[in-house]
Amino acid sequence: MADKKEISSRGIAQQSGLDVFSSITTYNGEYINWGNALDYGNPGLSGDKDYATTAADPHTDALINSPASDIGRYYRYHTSGSPYTAVSAPTSGTNVFVFNGQKTGGLPSYSGIYQKLSLIKGNEYQVEIRTYMGSEAGAFYIKTYRPNGSEFTETSSNFVTYTSDVSNTSTGIITSTFTAETANDIIQFYYTTDETSSSSFSITNISIKEKQEYLVPIYATDKFGNDHKVLRRTTNQTVSND
Repeated sequence: MADKKEISSRGIAQQSGLDVFSSITTYNGEYINWGNALDYGNPGLSGDKDYATTAADPHTDALINSPASDIGRYYRYHTSGSPYTAVSAPTSGTNVFVFNGQKTGGLPSYSGIYQKLSLIKGNEYQVEIRTYMGSEAGAFYIKTYRPNGSEFTETSSNFVTYTSDVSNTSTGIITSTFTAETANDIIQFYYTTDETSSSSFSITNISIKEKQEYLVPIYATDKFGNDHKVLRRTTNQTVSND
């Protein structure tokens, strides 16, 4: 008569589906181009296309009127006057990306960059930003958009606010996640501040990695010091006595 026991006396599965797995999550690859300010060199951001805006939504206005037509290339934008404070577009140099800001007469300012990505639709990605010590108080935003005809729909938003200069007691890494809604979502970064004098926010590196999950068997140690897989029983059967 065939042995119908699920697990042998040696702890070996005699039926499929008894292994117990643990889920391991990692983030791999690199999905933004020129994420390291040191590598970007000269002229860096200063050589990238810039767009001046005074629109009600300056962020999508830049995407629409200065489209990111090339994958993996930075595009810049900045507010240039009322109803905002005029500031300069982001630049790079001395191994950092620099975003400018100032709030004059209660009018905010925005200084940002964006890039069209090459992604896998439906996959999740993690964004990691490394800030630069000495960056001034304000808020730094990370947003993603998907094309919607001639417009763009915001699909994720995250920001970090600093109430004083970034110091060695500050959190130096900003992380955010998003799910790609198209193969060519747009990612956007910008800085704004309540500082009434000219200020700046600097970052050294931007990284975008793909979330990957793996299932690995769980092992335990028996009383003899031997490693073995952890198995489950699907019925009330006992192990084999063979």
